[in-house]
Amino acid sequence: MAGGIEKVLIEILNELDPKKYHIKLSIGYHLVELETLKDRLPKHLEVIYLLDAPILVNNRKKKIQGKRNISGKLFEEIILPAFKKRAQRKKLTIALQDVDVVVDFDMTLAPYYDLLKSKKSIAYCHFSLSNYWDSNKRKLDKLARRLDKYDKVVMLCDEMKEEAAALYPSLANKLVRIYNSLDFDKVQQLASEPDPVVDKLKEGGYFVSVGRLDERQKDFTTLIKGYAQSIKTCGIKEHLVIVGEGPSRNALEKLASMLDISDKVYFTGYQPNPFNWMLNSKLFLFCTKYEGLPTVMIEAEILKKPIIATASPTGIKELLMYGEAGILIAPGDAHALAESICLLVNDTKKQEMFINNTKSILQEFDIKTGIKQFEKLIS
Repeated sequence: MAGGIEKVLIEILNELDPKKYHIKLSIGYHLVELETLKDRLPKHLEVIYLLDAPILVNNRKKKIQGKRNISGKLFEEIILPAFKKRAQRKKLTIALQDVDVVVDFDMTLAPYYDLLKSKKSIAYCHFSLSNYWDSNKRKLDKLARRLDKYDKVVMLCDEMKEEAAALYPSLANKLVRIYNSLDFDKVQQLASEPDPVVDKLKEGGYFVSVGRLDERQKDFTTLIKGYAQSIKTCGIKEHLVIVGEGPSRNALEKLASMLDISDKVYFTGYQPNPFNWMLNSKLFLFCTKYEGLPTVMIEAEILKKPIIATASPTGIKELLMYGEAGILIAPGDAHALAESICLLVNDTKKQEMFINNTKSILQEFDIKTGIKQFEKLIS
């Protein structure tokens, strides 16, 4: 548990009144020490692990840690699926007995929909649907059939909702837009926590980017290339700090080395509290191939950071108010990123304008607003 999806879910769970709701949280795997956000869950939750037997969990842990070998991969993908499905169904059958509403927050319960038929069911979509499946018609049709089984389907921004309605007209009446929402006070409080490494780096100034280092979705490749070009184009002296971990880290470090900027790019690895890194940066940079609604950009806006981001589907353009609250560049355009860095880094008037414009949209992402919409949905 370490991504934006989990963070948003935890915000909702912490805000729901335990006097009004008895909440059960089903978690796919019991990963123990890898459950990095578990201590942020409210204590009143009833947590149910669908898979907790070591033989069903250990290979998944090794995969996350990058330690799984070929035999382990074959064992998990060929032999284990039937056992996993049986164990999950058994746990879900017991867990759902006294449940009125099921919120499928990551769309993993669709294979067990026969267990949900008598419940009010809601699915959350966290990514641009067409991009998630690379417009593969067979997979998109399968997704449509799954979504059609739910009473309501939550989209994280207007662009996602419009895209889904165009892809699946039959689902239009089920689609609901609810923005990801956060506790602003908590973000600001965490950002104020001291960090000696941050204090040292901020003396010379740095730009920051935060996210999972996985080039299947993210685009740190363009980020690093654009940053390298900005050094050559206009003599940028600030460092680039990349906060996050993932399977593409080695390749990205090699890219920085190939571009002769290893001494300028600092990979922090996974940080349970990235907010201090964000708060003390000069610019927040965000390159990606597709999203749903990137939580980390909302966090950057809460912390009043000037933002440069790729205009990738979906949500990014809405968050930056179509260019009024930050600079939007074409996806994959390293040259445009370099130009934007050179333009914005010393233009304090433009930075202030972007930050001031952000104020008009931030209210939409406050947890107090989001929880009202969520409660209306489940009531």
